[in-house]
Amino acid sequence: ILHNASAPISCITIDEAHCISEWGHDFRPGYLEISNVRAQFSSAVCLALTATATAQVRADITANLRMQAPEIFIAGFNRPNIFLEVRPKRNALREVIACLEKHSGESGIIYCFSRNQVDTLTEKLKSSGYSALNYHAGLSDEVRRNHQQQFIRDKVRIMVATVAFGMGIDKPNDRFVIHYDLPKSLEEYYQEIGRAGRDGLASHALLLYSAGDVHKIRSFFEEAADSAN
Repeated sequence: ILHNASAPISCITIDEAHCISEWGHDFRPGYLEISNVRAQFSSAVCLALTATATAQVRADITANLRMQAPEIFIAGFNRPNIFLEVRPKRNALREVIACLEKHSGESGIIYCFSRNQVDTLTEKLKSSGYSALNYHAGLSDEVRRNHQQQFIRDKVRIMVATVAFGMGIDKPNDRFVIHYDLPKSLEEYYQEIGRAGRDGLASHALLLYSAGDVHKIRSFFEEAADSAN
C-alpha cells in the first residue's frame, strides 16, 4: 500500500504521536518518515493522537508532519480513577512490598531508572514469593516478547521495567503503577501512570523519590548531547 500512490487512502492516523517530537518522552526518529507517507497520499486526512502533548510537542508534530494550519483538539487530562501517592523513599523495597500487599492478586507495573535496578528488584520480589518478570532493552527481543505476553495474559502479575516497557500496552486490569525512582519528566510520569486503570476502575499510582534520584537525573541531562536543552 505504501508504494502505491493511487491506493484509495482517505485517512492516516498516527498513534503515540509524541514520538514525532524530540521533546516527547520517547522520541523515535523513524516517526519522522511518516511525513513522506503523507506526501504520497496528499488528499488523505491526517490525525495525530497522544495522551501527552506539551505546546512544544504539538508544535513539533505540526512541523514534522508538514501540517498546514491544523485543528488542534485538547481534552482534559484528569484520570479520576487513579489515586496519586507521592512518598519520600526511605526503604524502597519495604514500601514497594507494602503497596503490593494492598493489591494482592492484582496486576501492575513497577518502573525503575536502570536495567540493573530492574533485574535486582525482580529477583528480590521473586525470592519473596511474588509473581514478577523483568523487561528492559538489555534483554533479547524474544525474551522481552515472551515476558510481555505472560504479563498481558495474566500468567505473571508484576512487570518490573525501564521506560522501554509500555508503548502500545493496553492491558485494562492493571491496578497499580509504582515508580521505584523519580521519572525524568512529568510527561514521562503521566504516560506511565496512564497504564493503570484503563478499565475505569479504581487504581493506584505510587511514586517514591529521593535526593539521590534528582542527582542521577541531573547527571543524565548533563551527559546528554545537548545539555542546555
